[in-house]
Amino acid sequence: MKKDLKKIGATRRALCLLLPLTVSATADQQVIFPPSAMPRVDMHTHMDAKTQYAKSVEAMDQWGGTISITLAGLFWVKDNNGNNASPASVRQIPGNDMVYVKEKLDDRILFVPGAFTIPSAGIWWSVDEIKTFKEQGFVGLKLWPHGAILSSKIPRIHEQLDEAGRQGMPLVGYHTGDPGNAEGNNAAFPKFEDDTIDVVKQHPQTTFIFAHGLFMLESDQGMTKLAGIFDKYPNVFVDVAFVHNARQPANYTVGTAREFYLKYRDRILFGSDVFAAGGGASGFLNERKVLETAQLTNGLHGGPKFEGFNLPDPVLNHIYYWNAARLIPRVRQVLEARNFKIGYELGDFKFDRLPPDVTVNKLTFVSGQPADLSGTLGSVTESLVVEIAGMTYRGVDNRDGTWMLPGEQMAGLPAGTYDVKVIAKNSIGIVRTDATTNELTVVTRPRSGP
Repeated sequence: MKKDLKKIGATRRALCLLLPLTVSATADQQVIFPPSAMPRVDMHTHMDAKTQYAKSVEAMDQWGGTISITLAGLFWVKDNNGNNASPASVRQIPGNDMVYVKEKLDDRILFVPGAFTIPSAGIWWSVDEIKTFKEQGFVGLKLWPHGAILSSKIPRIHEQLDEAGRQGMPLVGYHTGDPGNAEGNNAAFPKFEDDTIDVVKQHPQTTFIFAHGLFMLESDQGMTKLAGIFDKYPNVFVDVAFVHNARQPANYTVGTAREFYLKYRDRILFGSDVFAAGGGASGFLNERKVLETAQLTNGLHGGPKFEGFNLPDPVLNHIYYWNAARLIPRVRQVLEARNFKIGYELGDFKFDRLPPDVTVNKLTFVSGQPADLSGTLGSVTESLVVEIAGMTYRGVDNRDGTWMLPGEQMAGLPAGTYDVKVIAKNSIGIVRTDATTNELTVVTRPRSGP
C-alpha cells in the first residue's frame, strides 16, 4: 500500500505540471468585473497545510474569488499528521482545519475528502463513513481511479455511489483518466471516461462533477462527445480546472467552445487545479479574461493563446457560482451569509439538483381559525405532499426554500395534537420526509365571560 501511494504521489506531481502563480493584482482587474460584482467559487484546488488558507483568501480578495474548495486527499493536509499525510490526516480536518477556517477566515475554504483508488485496496473510506463526512461538514467526495483501474472495477463502487446519492454528497472533482498517458488513453475518446459514464448511468440520483472537463473541453471533437453525455445524463457536470491550458490549437475553435458554454452553462463549473492555493492573483485574472472578455489570452496556467469567450453575465453566473450553490448546500449558505442573493431559479434552470431536505415549523391554532402550516426545503420540488390525520394534502412550494399548506385546508381538524408528515420529491426522483413529529396542535376556542 505504501509503495503504491509513493508511486501515485510521483505520478500525480508529473501529471499536473501546474505553474506557480505570481502575486499581484494589476490594472488588468479594471477591464473585467470588480471583485465584489459577482461571487466566484473555485471548485478545484489542492492545499496541504493551514498556512496556505489565509494566503488563498488574500489572493481571492485580489482576483475576485469568494470560496475555494480544496480536495484534501492522501497527499495533502500534511500538517495534521506530520509529513505523513494519510486517511488519518483527512479525518482530522473537521476538528482542525474546518475550525480554523470558520474562526479565522469566515468559511471561505470548504473541504472535500479525496482518495486515489488503488486496485488492491479500493477506497479508503467506508460506505457508512459517507454520512459521517456530511455531518462533519465535508461538502462532497473526490475520487481518482488511478492507473489502469476502471471506475467499474473499484471494490464496492456501486455501494459508495448509492450512499453518496442518498446523502446528497456530490462527487466533486471526479478525476478519471488522463488522455494520452502510459495506460493507453486516447485523447479524444478515452476508455477511462467511457467506462465511468457506464457507471454514471447506473446512479441517476448521484451527482458527478468531473474534473478537467472530463478531458473533453480541449477539442471540438471532445465537446461533441461531451454534449452527447450531457444530453443523456442530467447528473453529469464538469469543472474547467486546467482545461484552457490543455486546448489543442489544431483541433479547437473558440466559436464552437463559446457556443458550448452558452448552451451547457448549467453543467459547467469554475475550477483552477491550483496547488498550494495561496498562489497569487494574476493567473486567476488571466482565467477571468478567458471567460469574461474577448481579449487574446492564455488563461490561468499559461496555455496556448486564444480569444476569450466574452460570455454574458447569465452564463458567468452559472459557471462561477450558481451551479455550485445548487449542487452544494454549504456553498449556498456561505454565499448568502456574505449577502449574495442566490435565488431558486435562474433563467430556465431550477434549483432542483439538491435533495429536497424538508422541515416542518411547529404551529398551534384555535379550532375554526386555522393558520398556514409552513416549513423549509432544500431545493425546488417536483411534488410536495402533506399528510395529517390520515388525510393527504398538496403543499405549495414557494420556490424560495420554503413551503406552505394554506390554513383553510385544515379547517375541519378537531382539537388535538397531530403529526405532520411532508413528502418532498425533486426532479431527479430523490425523496425526503421530515424528521419531526407532533408539530401541529389545534386547541378549542377559549370561553368568553364568566
